[in-house]
Amino acid sequence: MDGVLRKQQRCSNKSTALRTGTQSPMRAQSTSIDSLDRKPRILVANAARQHSHQAALALLEAGFLGCYATGVPVSHSELGAPWRALVRRFSSSYEELPLLGELTRVNMVNRIYNRLFRRYLPGVIGEPLQYETYRMFDRWVAGLIARDHFDAVIAYENSAVYTFRAAKKAAAKCILDAADLHHIEQDRHYKSDLASSCKARVDNSKDTEIGLADCIFVVSDLAANSYRANIDPGKPVKVIPLGVDLDRFKPESDQESGNFVRQVFTFAFVGSGKQAKAFDVILDAMNILVSEGHFFKFLVAGVIDRSLFAKRKNLEERICSFGMVNQRKLVSVFRSADCLLLPSRFDSFGMVVAEAMACGVPAIVSDMVGAKELIEEGHNGFIVPAGNCEALVERMRWCILNATAVRNMSIAARAASERYSWANYRRRLLAAVWEVLSASSGQKAIR
Repeated sequence: MDGVLRKQQRCSNKSTALRTGTQSPMRAQSTSIDSLDRKPRILVANAARQHSHQAALALLEAGFLGCYATGVPVSHSELGAPWRALVRRFSSSYEELPLLGELTRVNMVNRIYNRLFRRYLPGVIGEPLQYETYRMFDRWVAGLIARDHFDAVIAYENSAVYTFRAAKKAAAKCILDAADLHHIEQDRHYKSDLASSCKARVDNSKDTEIGLADCIFVVSDLAANSYRANIDPGKPVKVIPLGVDLDRFKPESDQESGNFVRQVFTFAFVGSGKQAKAFDVILDAMNILVSEGHFFKFLVAGVIDRSLFAKRKNLEERICSFGMVNQRKLVSVFRSADCLLLPSRFDSFGMVVAEAMACGVPAIVSDMVGAKELIEEGHNGFIVPAGNCEALVERMRWCILNATAVRNMSIAARAASERYSWANYRRRLLAAVWEVLSASSGQKAIR
């Protein structure tokens, strides 16, 4: 079965540097961290992809990447025809990253499960099985560590227990990349759909990962505060905000020049339309605005929890739903909108905020969204209290009635997003990794 679920690509013992015509900021920085007797070898592991490939690219350019273990193949060209067909089916929305090819190992158990089974199973069955695929991937990565040498491991939450235990045996540093808020903070704002017994096992696993980690990387100050309030105060927590592809996500030329005018004010929501994202609060806000006679459009890119329409049947026909979309279509959705809505009950970052703002679209977010760091109130968006329907209605109403003012926020929205490029993410991550390594080696950390 292992041979069916994974296509392994060779991990070289020698990291391959990026071949570029110009020297990047990371390359310039890496020349200052060659003071070690040898360059460290670091493994990056993620059962899916998320932003792990950006971490791998950062380490590759510095010459630190020893292996990238992932659930999503980085290149299709070296695969045989049957494997290419399988990969296209289960990871079609991901771009290829041939630069990482030689150092990549692939185990697709999580991706195959998500595409074949997860979306068709009720949560009470599907969620526990999904966590089991994380554990399968975790054990597989632990096997990679046992057969090789790494100085540090960056592993992602929910799939790091066995990985970190293997790393500890090899005296390697353990870095937990935590994509969410601490689970205790999450529980304060939202009741999990997991059965209590499964929730207890998941939380216990997360606590074990935290205990084994030498350092925790988080994506926002909001997330950092949630960890610092609930873990040993001596455990280092470093904030590395996520990035956005500024070349892909950008305004249309007419938007930048101010010549484009949309006839009907348009809101957009991107992500899973569920209670954790406060999609129910959005629907209630829509109901109120419709009852007041306001006319607007609402675009949704993502899977919607249809049970939320049980008492709101009149709203289904008012939503233009695109379902799951690829990156190219996502850009089109953003460009078709005047304002993004993300009033989540909790969201450690909310990458769609940075992506929308890069397209020149201001955003209304809750105070429990990490990407609120991008928002300058009334200048490029608005921040509302999480779960507060009245506050959301007030801001949405203002946007509808002041459409020109909202559209004039486009330049400020784009400017805020430019601080969150992936290049900046990679630079920050590399500096943070070096600080973790230097903490035990006595080397001076980069500032």
